Amino acid sequence: MGVAIKDILEYDEIKLDYLNNKKIAIDTFNMLFQFLASIRQADGTSLTDSKGNVTSHLKGLFYRCVYFKKNNIKPVFVFDGEAPKLKEREREIRAQKKMEADAKYKEALELGLMEDAKKYAQGNNKLDTKMIEEAKELITLFGFPIVNAPSEGEAQASFLADKGLVYACASQDFDSLLFGAKYLVRNISISSRRKIPGSSAYKEVPIEFYDLKKVLEKLNVTHDELIIIAILCGTDFNPGGVKGIGPKKALKLVKEYKDRWEDMFKNLDWYSYFPYTWNEVFNTFKKMPVIEVEELVFGEVKKEEITKYLEGKDFAPEMTQRSLNGIKNINTLDKFF
Repeated sequence: MGVAIKDILEYDEIKLDYLNNKKIAIDTFNMLFQFLASIRQADGTSLTDSKGNVTSHLKGLFYRCVYFKKNNIKPVFVFDGEAPKLKEREREIRAQKKMEADAKYKEALELGLMEDAKKYAQGNNKLDTKMIEEAKELITLFGFPIVNAPSEGEAQASFLADKGLVYACASQDFDSLLFGAKYLVRNISISSRRKIPGSSAYKEVPIEFYDLKKVLEKLNVTHDELIIIAILCGTDFNPGGVKGIGPKKALKLVKEYKDRWEDMFKNLDWYSYFPYTWNEVFNTFKKMPVIEVEELVFGEVKKEEITKYLEGKDFAPEMTQRSLNGIKNINTLDKFF
């Protein structure tokens, strides 16, 4: 779900070459779920190998890694760890939505409504342990570093940015800003065009660059106040937020109450929505566990091993080799890094 505060956030549009030679912490789960949702067959089913194992995530990841290499971007793949206790409700909501999407998918298939079937199939994605390990193996073969977060990946990515180990965080969600990331990049994708939901038309999608300092100055709020705004609107730790409050109203309330948060949440009837305090949600953002990382080591692209690994997943070796051969200076690390 992420955080529903986009409407009040301003960003700069950047070109891809702005990220040239920069280390970018990738919200890997977020990215893999995108691949599982979008890379599907005409009937909505995931791509699979001859044994029935899902390969949509590997196809998306392979081309994204090649894309990073070709554009001289240095991704650091951050994986989620154990979910915070307050995320249980959000996970239950997601599970329910997946069940509903699966029922609608099966109904659409029976009626021969293939467009609808594919749309509903995108809402029923599962990233299991096997897929995660496969993704890590492929990333390692590309020579990109992996960081395993103890909890939320975006908190760990933000920590890496704060320590100067990476330049920015990349995710489609805005949680990174709440965890204190200096810079957030959205829409790092192979294609700058995206299909409009429910239509056959496409639209241009710019790369969005969010500077946390500029965001706070523009809104005239502190970082803590930005977290409060997000809590009012709803986060993964208090899904749905306070009924009837969107980001613009939340911003107005935060400025009106100014540090009298307990009074504000009581007046908004917080405790009729959630069985825990707003402070617990706030502290989840402020005190998310992370691990220290000494350095990030980039390695060589192992072309032959990548081809062999993906061939075992029924990827055509000629296609894999063709894509890898398009990477310049593939074995010249000093030039590339």
